[in-house]
Amino acid sequence: MKMQNLKVVLLIFLVVSLCVSGNTAADDLPDSWPPLPEALAAMESDNNVTVKTVEVGEWEEGSNYYYAFEPKRADPKVGFIIYPGGLVDPKAYAPPAHAIATAGYLTVIVKMKNDLAVSGYKKANEVISDYTGIEKWIIGGHSLGGSFACAYAHEFSDKLDAVVLWASWPSENFRLDDTDLKAISIYGTNDGHPDEIEAGAEHLPADAQFVKIEGGNHTQFGWYDTSPYPQQPGDNPADISREEQQEIIIQSTVDFLEQFDISSLPICTAEQIYGVYSEETEHLRFFRDNVLNKTQEGRELIRLYYKWSPAIVKAMGEDEELKEQMKELIDGILPVTR
Repeated sequence: MKMQNLKVVLLIFLVVSLCVSGNTAADDLPDSWPPLPEALAAMESDNNVTVKTVEVGEWEEGSNYYYAFEPKRADPKVGFIIYPGGLVDPKAYAPPAHAIATAGYLTVIVKMKNDLAVSGYKKANEVISDYTGIEKWIIGGHSLGGSFACAYAHEFSDKLDAVVLWASWPSENFRLDDTDLKAISIYGTNDGHPDEIEAGAEHLPADAQFVKIEGGNHTQFGWYDTSPYPQQPGDNPADISREEQQEIIIQSTVDFLEQFDISSLPICTAEQIYGVYSEETEHLRFFRDNVLNKTQEGRELIRLYYKWSPAIVKAMGEDEELKEQMKELIDGILPVTR
C-alpha cells in the first residue's frame, strides 16, 4: 500500500473513532463547508420541481432528514440518490439535484451525521422504501459520498440499477466489478486525486462509462464555500468556471439516467400489436426487466430493440400485412420466453 493511501485509511479510522466517541469528539470535528448562495436558491421550489425536507424518525437527531427534489411535470419512475462529499453541507448539491429533477427524475440528497457518509451509507434503504412508485434506483455521490455510495451498492446491489460517481472511486472492499450494475465515473482533469480515481476504475463494472471534464477540478462538483481559498485543500485550481463544469456534470448524469427511464421510451412493437396493457405485452415487459436486463448481452438486445422499434411501428402503421407478419414472428417467440 502506498504511504499516501495508508495515511488516508488512518485518517478515515480517526474520523470514524471521533464520530462514535461522544458529543465532545463530534464538537472537535472541523466545520463543514457551507453552501454558496446559488445552492440556497436551488433549494426553493419552482414551476418544475417541488423541494421537500423529509424527516426520518429512525435516524439520529440532527441528521434525521433528506432533501427530495420531485418533478412536477412528470410521474418519475427513476430515482437518483446523492451522498454528499465529506464535510460538505448537503445543500451544496442542490443546483445539480434541482436540474436533474427538472429533467424528470426524482432526486434525493441525503444528510449524513457530521456530514460524513462513513457511518450512514445504508440510509438509501429508507429513501427507497419511502418512494414505492420508483421502479429504477441509481445511487451516487461526490468524493467520500461516492465511495460510500459504492459501499451501499456493493451490499445492496439487488435494490439498484446503477452507480454515478462524481470525482469519486470505489475501494477494493466495495468493488462493483462483480455486479450487474451499470456505472459512470465523471471527473475533472485537474482533480487533486487523479491516482485514486484511475486506480478505482478497475473496481467498476467492465462496461462502466467515463467522462473526463477538461479543466475541471474536485471542488467544483458542488456549490460550497471554501473561502478564503479558491478550492478545498489538496485540490488543484480549475481551468473552467463552476458553471461550465456543472453543465457537463448535469448533462452527463441526465444522459446516463435516461437509459433507465422506460416511460420515456417510444411506443414499442409489442404494444402496437397486442396493446399497451395486454397479457402478451406485460409478459414481454417482465421478460425484459427480469431476464434480459440481468446480462450485458440482454441489455444490448434491449437497446437495439428500442433503437429500431419506432421505425418498425411506423412501417406497421402504413402496412397491415407487415403488422400481421410481425405478430406471427412474436407469437413464435412468446412460448420460448415463457
